[in-house]
Amino acid sequence: VVAQTDALAGRTATFADALRAGDITRAKALYAGTRVHYERIEPIAESFAELDYAIDIRADGVEPDKPWTGFHRIERALWKERDVRAAARYADRLERDVARLARTVKTTKITTEQLANGARQLLDEVATGKITGEEERYSHTDLADFQGNLDGAKAAYAELRPVVAERNPELAATVDRRFAALQRLLATHARDGEFVSYAKLTKGQIRRLADAVDAVSEPLSRVSGVVLGG
Repeated sequence: VVAQTDALAGRTATFADALRAGDITRAKALYAGTRVHYERIEPIAESFAELDYAIDIRADGVEPDKPWTGFHRIERALWKERDVRAAARYADRLERDVARLARTVKTTKITTEQLANGARQLLDEVATGKITGEEERYSHTDLADFQGNLDGAKAAYAELRPVVAERNPELAATVDRRFAALQRLLATHARDGEFVSYAKLTKGQIRRLADAVDAVSEPLSRVSGVVLGG
């Protein structure tokens, strides 16, 4: 988590510089690669809920008495409004919030239950919400987000896998196999090291992704009981 958040801070600074320079082409090119570091730490986002709101809230989640800031406010300005100056107004705030997050996670205690349940809940969110394209509704960079979420879920599970393998080797093997299948499926949508626009996927392709995510989420739901049950 610390490594990914440090990387996020560095990439966010570069992204913010492009916004402040008025370089919309570069800013768009940096967007997904910057966000992927945030997506990788989402299994423990509940540990920093206030910052998660400031950094990652979508338009339909904004509370009436709070300003809309963060990546998705910038996303809309870049792709829908096509106004890099509007996007740049949020660059300083995003940079400050991410820097604060990088400091916060260094003292955040992560429990075993958070690792197990956070990974599963994140994949559930992908399968039931993000799969619709609602996360990156303007940029359509959803597949990069999915990859980041998968990376984060796998990293969380990896910390628990030795215990799972000892107590329930069949479950460990199932989770491994289904993680690998999901990764292979995601890779089919990459071209020259970058994911295609989510808008180009067919309904059938999206359904197969949802099914593959569900296939991982089901055995992951049993990990917490194996690890915490003793």
